[in-house]
Amino acid sequence: MLLAALLGALALSTSSAPTIVPLSDADGTPGVSATFEVDAPRDVVVDLLWDVSRFRRIFPDIKSLAVVRDAHPVVDVRFDVDAVIASPTYTLRRTLDVAAGEIRWVSIAGDVKRIAGRWIVRAVDERRSRVTYESFVDVGVPGLSGVYRDLVKAKLDQMAGRVRKGASDALVAQAMPAPGVEPGLPLRGEGF
Repeated sequence: MLLAALLGALALSTSSAPTIVPLSDADGTPGVSATFEVDAPRDVVVDLLWDVSRFRRIFPDIKSLAVVRDAHPVVDVRFDVDAVIASPTYTLRRTLDVAAGEIRWVSIAGDVKRIAGRWIVRAVDERRSRVTYESFVDVGVPGLSGVYRDLVKAKLDQMAGRVRKGASDALVAQAMPAPGVEPGLPLRGEGF
């Protein structure tokens, strides 16, 4: 019954296009912001966006990634990316602030001059979140950063859809009983 209700709610999932705004960070690096809603609690969305093992589902242009250092709540991840105009490799330092619902990143090594950004996840209510993705990239070649930003903007709607799908999948996985356990029946040792 719970699973049917959950799947019904997911069928009504928020699917509007993200609101996209050009902006610059404190260092003057031009970037883009995309805000959209996800039908999942804030903690589910933050877990999804922090989990490096699920990152390639959100960003399929990542050819490979590897955790270089894990000092939770800070992790350094090396990325190899197919960015259409180039195939850069870079390492991002990602920092998690669970209380604020934010994940920040900044480049610490690699082929790209500067990368910075953050995810901001805010609860709309108990079951929905508002997600903001901010990305600032300076590839180090005059004129090429603008081309890269245009490519990113063109893919933001798809990225929002993949975040929504990942959150939906996480909710379904949470609602599913463990293998071999029938819903509504007490586990061995419970209720006897």
